[in-house]
Amino acid sequence: MAHPKEILNRLKAIPLKSLSQNFLISPHWAEKLVEAFLCEGQYDEVWEIGPGLGALTQILTTKTQKPIQLFEIDKKLSVFLKEQFPSIPVHQGDFLDHDWNQLISPPRKVAVLSNLPYHLSSPMIFKMAENKNVLSHFLFTFQKEFADRLIAKPNTKNYGSLTLITEVHFSLKNLGTLPAGAFYPAPSVSSQAILFIPKPDSSEMLKTISLIKAAFSHRRKKMASNLKDVFPEVSWEACLEEAGISPQIRAEALTLDQFRFLSNKIK
Repeated sequence: MAHPKEILNRLKAIPLKSLSQNFLISPHWAEKLVEAFLCEGQYDEVWEIGPGLGALTQILTTKTQKPIQLFEIDKKLSVFLKEQFPSIPVHQGDFLDHDWNQLISPPRKVAVLSNLPYHLSSPMIFKMAENKNVLSHFLFTFQKEFADRLIAKPNTKNYGSLTLITEVHFSLKNLGTLPAGAFYPAPSVSSQAILFIPKPDSSEMLKTISLIKAAFSHRRKKMASNLKDVFPEVSWEACLEEAGISPQIRAEALTLDQFRFLSNKIK
């Protein structure tokens, strides 16, 4: 495939900052991401979100026989993709606006691949969580500063409600850091590729998520105080002591298992 700059010139287009367009140009990383993506899980079809100029799409077409669907918000690139891959459906528009029920239904499963702009990272993860019943797995490439929040450990600055809520829904595999030079135009930061495997929903899942959100509502306050504001009927100091946790603790020191234990105290 020609260099993105050459293709964009031909299309009379430029990389749009409003869409955070940075096109993957590293053959090494393109092959590595597709290989890791296709080797995971059992799935019936593949979706690529924001395929851009089709660097990953091109490899997908040679590596899988599963049906592929593309979702591209940029009108010019959508037209280009339809010309390049005439047998693959291309949906032009914002992926977050799509109703999954119109695209796939159980027992079919989909695997999703995307290089995400920073401002869509959280909404896209939550969109995946909402549709776990038809999701095999997904592989997203994020700005590294966002990825660091997903894979953070307790008692670190990046550890927070996003870390824990993501862990409630998914197991994560860190696939490595992509240098800025792997993209055109080169972004100002590195990127991180992460593979997500859905976990089964549990009976206490919603209570655990509610507890996590309450615990992190004011990071500088002691967690017991935050929890009292939302769940005043529970004696949180006693619950923490029962769990062997200091009543003075802040939310960023607790693991997901500890939050799960505490969630059982909510009626």
